[in-house]
Amino acid sequence: MKVVDCKDFPTALKHAEKEWIIKSGKKTPTNFQEATEIICDAMKLMIISKNHKYGKNNILKFGQQGIFMRDWDKICRLEEGIFKNKDLGEEGLLETWADNAGYSLVALLLEKDWYKLPVEL
Repeated sequence: MKVVDCKDFPTALKHAEKEWIIKSGKKTPTNFQEATEIICDAMKLMIISKNHKYGKNNILKFGQQGIFMRDWDKICRLEEGIFKNKDLGEEGLLETWADNAGYSLVALLLEKDWYKLPVEL
C-alpha cells in the first residue's frame, strides 16, 4: 500500500472507499466482509500516513506506556461524547474511534518489534 497523505480518518476513509469502488465495481459494500475491508484499508492508510509524517520517535521514546496515555486520552474523549453528549468538535466520534483503533494497531506492531520497520514510498 502506497503512502497517501491523510490528514484525518474521514480523508483516509474516502480514499479507501474510492479504491474499493474501483476494485469491486460496486458503489457500496453489500456485506460485513466488504465493509470491514474498507474500514481496515482506511486504518492502514491513516496509520501509514501518520507514521510517515510524524516519524517513529514519538512512539519509540515512551513505548507501550506512551501509547496507553494517548489511547487513554481518546477513551476520555469518547466518554465525553458518548455519555455526556458533548460536541467533540472537528475530531468527532469517527476520528476518535479511528485514533483509538490506530493506537491499538501501533501497540501490536511495537509488541512484535515491527514498528521500527521503514515506511516504503
